[in-house]
Amino acid sequence: MKPKIRILVSSAALSLVLSSCNNPVNTVENADKNYERDFVRNKRVEANEYLAKKVQIDSVDSEDLPGGLMKAQVTVRNVKGADLKVAYRFQWFNASGMEVSTSAQPWLEKILIGGEVVYLSSVSPNPTCKDFKILMKEMD
Repeated sequence: MKPKIRILVSSAALSLVLSSCNNPVNTVENADKNYERDFVRNKRVEANEYLAKKVQIDSVDSEDLPGGLMKAQVTVRNVKGADLKVAYRFQWFNASGMEVSTSAQPWLEKILIGGEVVYLSSVSPNPTCKDFKILMKEMD
């Protein structure tokens, strides 16, 4: 009789632990959108298939700012229930497709809560930047 009780208690404890790991994010937003998005046609290169199964890119947008600068925004969704730590950085390119040298662009870290949608953004370092690329990697 005691082994059955132990198994039952262990199963109940395990199910409680596993259910507490799922931490989805609830959001509320304006249903009547008043803005126009400037979607960027994009090509995705996924070198890390494991990360690609955890993160979904919902959209890539850009905006021209006063002074000739460009703002880039990437909408990223954590499709898993578990939290995920990523690092990202933007690379900027001129009209000829050449990388614009910037002072050591650091990797920025972000924790994506399970189910969360985040907006990763950056502003070009100077007006010669006309295109961009975002690099993302999973952190330990």
